Amino acid sequence: MQQGQTAPSHPTSEARASAIRAARTKAPDPGEILEARVAQLWYWEGFYSRSAVDLTRHFHPEPLQITDLDLLAFDFNPQLSRSKYIGEVKSGTGKSAPKALDRLIWLRGLRELVGAESGELTIAAPPSDRTREMARALGLVAQSVQDFERREQESVTGLADCGAHGPSGLLLRLRARDTCRTDPELERAHGFLRSGVWFLEPFTAIKQTVELLRRIKRRWDPRMQDDEAQALRWLLAESASVLTLNLVTVSGLSLTLERLRFSQLVNDRLAEGMIPMPQMRRLSDSIDKYVNGVLSAANIPADVRTSAIGAFLPEPPDWADPLTEVAWRLGRSAPAARSLPRQIDLLVFERVARLRDVPEQAARRVGLERHDATRLRNLLAAFLRGCDASPDVLNDALVTAIPLTAPAAEHSRPVPSQQLLYPEQPPTSSEPKIAP
Repeated sequence: MQQGQTAPSHPTSEARASAIRAARTKAPDPGEILEARVAQLWYWEGFYSRSAVDLTRHFHPEPLQITDLDLLAFDFNPQLSRSKYIGEVKSGTGKSAPKALDRLIWLRGLRELVGAESGELTIAAPPSDRTREMARALGLVAQSVQDFERREQESVTGLADCGAHGPSGLLLRLRARDTCRTDPELERAHGFLRSGVWFLEPFTAIKQTVELLRRIKRRWDPRMQDDEAQALRWLLAESASVLTLNLVTVSGLSLTLERLRFSQLVNDRLAEGMIPMPQMRRLSDSIDKYVNGVLSAANIPADVRTSAIGAFLPEPPDWADPLTEVAWRLGRSAPAARSLPRQIDLLVFERVARLRDVPEQAARRVGLERHDATRLRNLLAAFLRGCDASPDVLNDALVTAIPLTAPAAEHSRPVPSQQLLYPEQPPTSSEPKIAP
């Protein structure tokens, strides 16, 4: 191809081979599809949700009969305090199908295991009144598949298969999984996002997710059109989504702290590893005293001894201060920040993983068109650029305006609990400055 010419529009042999390999991904079974549909319902009812979160990898090498959480979801209160919910989905109808009461007892124990506030059982056979009452006594909810389908009809009509959700979202994830299995680095990344990250405390999750985004950026090439490119797109979308969830969680801590105390907390938590920072400070002080004594006995100059102080104290990553600034600003916009994880989840999966813009009805449902949402997205994008953790495809997805065809008043629909309770802040005239 000569200089100045564009690539041919017909698919290349590599693209055709990629399509053939994608078609070989094993079709999800009815149980997996039902789990994905329930997760989709939870999302449109106001939760940040995922299905089939792997437990075996998290508890490895301990043997575990429970392979995964059918459903995992999070919600934020007005003070940005995060709550966790789980769900169990059983679609079998035969004689050996699980019984509702057995699954409720199972789910109650699983709720304790993962520290969830509540849980929901969806089962094919309608639960009896007594079973539903028992569920409430256990801090759970029991429903039939028919109950679920009624809720789905009310909340998901016109919004199916958007973002990370629905049967098509499930198929995207399964194809990414199959591709990642062929590359050790990508397999580790996929395993982290499907298991480990959901059980980490927020600061550790942020550290590891930023590093993962940096690694993906180094591998990303916009000219790629193969299976690996699609897997990287899925990893980028999931990483950005999970990062936002944990970033909003951290921002909630700023509501009850002064600015300097919050900054110190963020730096300490990002610097510490397996040992908490207070213990590391005590250990570092003891080492400093010992080293200073050795250097003094060796008649080492005072300036050298001074420079050695604190050498064993862990340092936070170079992006700790920008993270503090972003989290602080999110905390000052708590009503809007509550919805940010769901908004970013929808946005990046549509634009990065699905290669399309957000359907207008879906964008309005989660409030993506609001000025506050735009401001916070730009804030997140600026932070990721400063971390060198955002390839152009992700940055463009975050900062490009949401195209709408009509004024919001003509098509807007109330968003459950998270959008219309609070007044919107006026738009800002420029992108926030977040120093790397």
